[in-house]
Amino acid sequence: MSYTSYGFFALIVAGLIMSRMAGPAGKKWVLLVMSLIFMAAAGGYETMVFWFISTAAGFAAALLLAHASSDKNIFGGQEASVPLPIEGKRKRGILFVAVAFQLGLLAYFKYANLPAYTLEAFYELTGRVYEFEEKERMALAGISFYTLMVIGYDIDVYRGEVLTVRSFPAFSLFTGYFGHLIQGPIDSWQEAGKNLEALSPASFTDFQDGCLRILSGLFKKLVISERLAIMVDTIYGDYASYGGWYLMLASVAFTLQLYTDFCGCMDLVLGVSRLFGVRLAENFRQPFFSESVSEFWRRWHITLGAFLRKYVYIPLGGNQKGALRKYINTIVVFLLSGLWHGGKWTFIIGTGLLQCFYMIVGALSEPLAERCYRLFRIRRTAPVLRLLRKLRTFVLITIGFVLFRSESLTMAGEILKGMFRQGWYPEYAEGVFYSGLGTGDFVILLMGLALLFLVSLWREKKGEQKILRGEGLRTMACFAILLVVLVFGCYGKGYDISSFIYSRF
Repeated sequence: MSYTSYGFFALIVAGLIMSRMAGPAGKKWVLLVMSLIFMAAAGGYETMVFWFISTAAGFAAALLLAHASSDKNIFGGQEASVPLPIEGKRKRGILFVAVAFQLGLLAYFKYANLPAYTLEAFYELTGRVYEFEEKERMALAGISFYTLMVIGYDIDVYRGEVLTVRSFPAFSLFTGYFGHLIQGPIDSWQEAGKNLEALSPASFTDFQDGCLRILSGLFKKLVISERLAIMVDTIYGDYASYGGWYLMLASVAFTLQLYTDFCGCMDLVLGVSRLFGVRLAENFRQPFFSESVSEFWRRWHITLGAFLRKYVYIPLGGNQKGALRKYINTIVVFLLSGLWHGGKWTFIIGTGLLQCFYMIVGALSEPLAERCYRLFRIRRTAPVLRLLRKLRTFVLITIGFVLFRSESLTMAGEILKGMFRQGWYPEYAEGVFYSGLGTGDFVILLMGLALLFLVSLWREKKGEQKILRGEGLRTMACFAILLVVLVFGCYGKGYDISSFIYSRF
């Protein structure tokens, strides 16, 4: 089951009816049952088993940490025959074991092939070939997301920032909630957890906003992202035969595909959650309007960045211990960010170390840039300069995403070198501009991208201010977007609606 399947929307409709019948007290149980059904359908019983193990371990660790120096029984609140003084080093030991256990599960299922991939990457750099047989592991849906949520919760309990959850069903709903299981956001207990524990009734405004958000997500995924995927798959599928302009086109198309796919999923799950009165964290904030790479990563996958900043960057010292230490901490954070995406060096470099390199070079060259502005009396906020900085950031990010999309470092290198190659397209290529798309699909894609740009520009200028005001206009907008999605969405023969890209992580 995926977020765009008929089964998922049938589950949502059934859940809305059941939550209405169950009332406020029973809504939590309805959402928990829905989440378990979705988990079983999306990932199978293996996903459910290891999700339960991870959740139970995190729940038990938090109880032990919370009852440091307490003489209460950790499971029932009754007087215990033996006190449980867990202080100082022993308390840190509990946290260490809890975090190590969670990371151990994650490493076993995601990084078993990392040593072999490392050797493969080394051999590629030396011009040799290293062949190995990949170790097969079960694909557990959502493990990269709920693992970080459990770790963050345990650390917060250790620090005394949150009170321990006493209800295992409530904690299970927090880690297994269908709205953030597959692709995030990586929520914290302070926000989503408490919201799920104390659900408020959804208002008509919530219902309207939820429907608009769902339809916006479907528009990005089915109207834009799936068409971009055809272009990317066509050109990257035979990258050695295409000329430089086509490889550049495919690289830009993949950057936009990744955004519309991931952001579309976030819109969909945030919208569905609003129907139930649940508010999840935002994960995007118009990232392509960023004027620097560091700003881009504050606007893209916001919850992952917030997690790494809070639990890695700041504990390492952040930017409070000198420039050298700051850069080392930045390298560690982006190394972990790249590694989180997958145990291949295309991920580790493309979304990790390369981005870190951009940021460090940008920070080191900033004083020189400021002197140049003063010397030539150039206004830093001049519209032309701001536009050029945005284009520069987009190009740098796109280069990183070439590695993200490539199957190997060799493929990424060939594509990047091929961008400077003369020539156009293979003789057998078909479609508009030989990109795999027909004329109609290409026109629809351009119109969809134009509409997306205008909406994003409005949000960049107006912030959270709503584009449409008034219940009547918003209702009409819902029906209009629904019609566009139904008519121009990618369905049926000739299309294979792919799963959301970030569901693989």
